[in-house]
Amino acid sequence: MKLLQILLLCLFFLGACTDHRPLEGILDEQKMVNVLADLSAVDGYMSTLMYTDTLRIQGKNYYATVYKNHNTSKAVFDKSMKYYSRQPVLLDSMYSKVTRKLDTKEKRLIKLQELEHKKDTLAK
Repeated sequence: MKLLQILLLCLFFLGACTDHRPLEGILDEQKMVNVLADLSAVDGYMSTLMYTDTLRIQGKNYYATVYKNHNTSKAVFDKSMKYYSRQPVLLDSMYSKVTRKLDTKEKRLIKLQELEHKKDTLAK
């Protein structure tokens, strides 16, 4: 019985000490957050436009540009998304980071627009 307890305790500590880095061919957490944020921005932009065949083709190009900018591919992104989807708590925290990242970008954009408006007002 004592041997069983020691064995279970050892298994517990081994499980707690394992490295939780993603597998090869999986985007690391920060890179995945960055890609998700950029893809969300593309989705937001495209949702403001009227859907046509041309937009569908342009959308594929926008997504391809995001993957290229992050030195990845749709296949690697999809594999990574599948990997992180199996870890819902981690994926939820990643989406929280995406939301914060997009909020920060939105605030910066609003400030830039305000500065441009002031600049235009002073120029008149």
